[in-house]
Amino acid sequence: MSDVMAPEITPDMAGTWLDGHMGWHNAYRVVLRAEEYGFVVPEEYRDAMDAYRESGSSFSFAEKEEHWDAIHGQGELSDKATEYLQDHAPEGFSFVWDMGELILMSYADADMF
Repeated sequence: MSDVMAPEITPDMAGTWLDGHMGWHNAYRVVLRAEEYGFVVPEEYRDAMDAYRESGSSFSFAEKEEHWDAIHGQGELSDKATEYLQDHAPEGFSFVWDMGELILMSYADADMF
């Protein structure tokens, strides 16, 4: 991470951060979004994330289980990135996954989910 201060997540940024039409791509896209706000991907996960992102619809979980595991399984990179964003969400707001979409919304709106 550089010495440049990461931008702040503010209430006016409420809304959809990752659109559900991107499907499985959002599993790594949340990591990319979190990086914009200072999240650092551990070096041991960088290759797995690159392979996951570049694989397209031909991604073979049987052949690259360790890549899948880094993003979704024990590595939980996608979850860690979401938690990082949540830790930096403005007071009174929450990041919510719904039907493959990542949405920043007020606690009041999030309670409806």
